[in-house]
Amino acid sequence: MRRIPLLVLAVAAVAAAAVLVAPSDDEYPANVVLPSATGLIAGSKVLVNGFDAGSVDKVSIKDGRALVTMKLTKDFAPLHSGASASIVWKAVLGERQLDVRDGPKTNPVIPAGGTLDGKVSDPVEMDKVLDALDPDTRAHLSSLVRGLDRTVAGNEHDLQQTVRKAGPTLQALGEVLRAVGSDGPAIKELVERMNDMVTTLVNRDQQVRLIVSGLSNATGVVAQQRDQLRAALRKLPATLGTADQTLAAVPGTVDKVVPLLDDLRPATDRLPAVARNLRPVLADLRPTVAQLRPTLGSLGTLLQFTPGLLDSAHGALPGTDSAVASLTPALNFLRPYTPEVVGWLSNWGSSAANYDSNGHYMRVNIPAGMSSFVNNPGVMPPGMVSDPFPAPGAIAGQPWTDAFGSGVR
Repeated sequence: MRRIPLLVLAVAAVAAAAVLVAPSDDEYPANVVLPSATGLIAGSKVLVNGFDAGSVDKVSIKDGRALVTMKLTKDFAPLHSGASASIVWKAVLGERQLDVRDGPKTNPVIPAGGTLDGKVSDPVEMDKVLDALDPDTRAHLSSLVRGLDRTVAGNEHDLQQTVRKAGPTLQALGEVLRAVGSDGPAIKELVERMNDMVTTLVNRDQQVRLIVSGLSNATGVVAQQRDQLRAALRKLPATLGTADQTLAAVPGTVDKVVPLLDDLRPATDRLPAVARNLRPVLADLRPTVAQLRPTLGSLGTLLQFTPGLLDSAHGALPGTDSAVASLTPALNFLRPYTPEVVGWLSNWGSSAANYDSNGHYMRVNIPAGMSSFVNNPGVMPPGMVSDPFPAPGAIAGQPWTDAFGSGVR
C-alpha cells in the first residue's frame, strides 16, 4: 500500500523535471561546439546575422572542447544547414558574445537542439599588448606616468571632483560604446552598403552631374516662371470647384448611359459578323475608288466655281420661289388631269412623227357624225353617250389616283 504513493511522487517528480527541462514554445535551443569559450558565460548575448536573438543558456565541456547551449527567440528560428558561430568581443574590456551566421534559407532546417560548428579567433588581451611594447616605448610610457603623477600631486581634490562629475558622462559614453559593440555587425553591414552606394555614385559621376545640372536648370526655369505659376495656383481653386461639379454630375450620366449600353449590346455583338461580311465588299470597292480619282478631280474644279454660281442664283431664287408659290394652285388643279395631258402630247407626237424628203408632216383626220350638227337639240343618236363632266383621266382610259391609291377629293 505504501508503494503507490511513492510511485505517484516519482511520476510527479519526473513530470516536473520534464517541464523544467523542456524548452519553452517561444525559444529555440541549439548547441555550438568551440575550441574554447573564454569570456563567454551563461546569459551572454547571442547575435544572429548582427541582431540580438537570444542568450547563452550554459557553457560546459565535452570531449575536451567547449559546448555552448544557447536559446534563440522564435523570430530568428529555425537555423539552416551551413550556419556557423564565433565568439566576438562585446567591448574592449569585458565579456564576449556569440555571433551566429545563419545558412541559406534554401538549405535544410536544423532541428531544435541541433549542433553548429564554431570557431574562435585568437583574442588580444591587454597583457599581450603590453608585452608587445619595446624597452624604449616602455621607458617613455614610464616617464609619462611620472609626469602625470607630478601634475596630479596637490590637485587630488579637484581631480576627485572632476572624476565624480564625469561619472555620468563616462557612464553614458560607456552605454554608447556598449551599443556600438553590440550592434557592430549591423553597423558594419550599414557601412558596407553605404560604401557600395558611394562607389556606385562615383562610377556614375557623369550621370549624377547631368542630373544635378538638369535639376539646377529646372529650378532656374521655375524661378523665372513663378509669376505664371502663382497665377495658375490662384485659378486652381475655381478649376477644382468646376471639376467637382462636373464629377458630381458624372454618376447620374453614367446611370443613364448604362441602360443605353445594355440596349446596344445585341447590336455590338453582331458587328463582328457584319464586319466579316463587309470585308469582301470593301475589297471589291478598292478598284472603283481608284477609278473615282479623275471624277473627284473634276468635282474639285466644279466646286471651285460653285460658290460664284450660288452667289448669282441667290438673287434669282426669291423671285423663282414666289413664282412657284403662285403657280402651285394651278398645278394642283391640273394635276388630276395628267393622263389627258400625257395622252394629248402622245397623240400629237405620233401624228407629227411622219417624215419625208421635205421634212416632218402631220396628218389630221376630222370625223363627222350626227353629233357634229350645230342645231342638234341635244338628243343623242343611238349608240352615243354624252358626258359633260368626265372624271379626270376617263378620256384617256386611265382614271387618276394619287400615291395612296385615292381618286380626286
